Amino acid sequence: MNYSNLLPNTPVRHFPRAIKALGCSVPLFVLLLLIGCAQKMAYREPITRFQQASTVVIETARVYYRIANKGERDAEIDWRVARREEIRVRTLNDKKLRLLGADDLAARMAALDALAKHGRLLLTLASSDAATKAKDAANSLDDAIVRLRKSFRDEVSEDFKKKAEGFAAIAGEAVKLALEVEIAEALDKTIVASEKNVKTLISLLREEVSMLYELRRKNLSAARVSATDEYNEELAKKKSNPLKLQQAADRIKKVEDAWDNLPLLLGAGPGLDAMERAHQQLVDYARSGKEPQDLAALVEAVDAFVTRATVVGEATKTILGI
Repeated sequence: MNYSNLLPNTPVRHFPRAIKALGCSVPLFVLLLLIGCAQKMAYREPITRFQQASTVVIETARVYYRIANKGERDAEIDWRVARREEIRVRTLNDKKLRLLGADDLAARMAALDALAKHGRLLLTLASSDAATKAKDAANSLDDAIVRLRKSFRDEVSEDFKKKAEGFAAIAGEAVKLALEVEIAEALDKTIVASEKNVKTLISLLREEVSMLYELRRKNLSAARVSATDEYNEELAKKKSNPLKLQQAADRIKKVEDAWDNLPLLLGAGPGLDAMERAHQQLVDYARSGKEPQDLAALVEAVDAFVTRATVVGEATKTILGI
């Protein structure tokens, strides 16, 4: 199934373009020749590539969150149709089918949006036209923070709200720095200030993606047993119904296709992990004396992140059927 139809007009629809962008930058070893240039110039290439990779990983996480409920719900509906059993709203609202409630999902989408806007602010501050664009980027992040805080409804877990609020607070400080401090100084201060809470938010998202994967694996495993049992029960009847056998066989095929694609859902977790490590290297570079070895370490971490993001993006293209 093409899940892209379920998504709004977001960068997810342009994965091929986003992935291609990861490989079109100037070779990173050239950065080592730029140490004598302005400090912001040394930042520009790694931050650009960091943002490109972040876009792919964040949009991948967005896809995984959006389709988290779909597989379980559709499998249950198919099973009940095959068994000719009733389908009621309370069944569809069962927590086993809805891994994330509507409010929980909205909060995750808002958090991912704010995380993406934070990355774009860093990119703007590192760009050659930062003086003219920093205000717009800061205001865009500020709007995202407002939406994130509005998403903290009672149904959203306290742990998520606490960690996301911590990120919202430091993102708010980033907005102030971008608007009130000299651009060259704002970049370092914004990166350093984000260390703890960006890491916490990314870790939380990574843990949740892993949890969704495990739940999906468990439910798919049960669905495989159910699908084969259904076929064998019909086959064991003295007068088995050919139509029912075919319907049961079609369900087995569908479940097995989902099982074979299950490893693709692992992608967002390692992608977020690589994003966290690359961000930490940005923090370390911002705190450093900006020596060649400091830039080399940053380049290495961003390279690893780009590589991982490319793999994640390709897996997501397979899931979306694009």
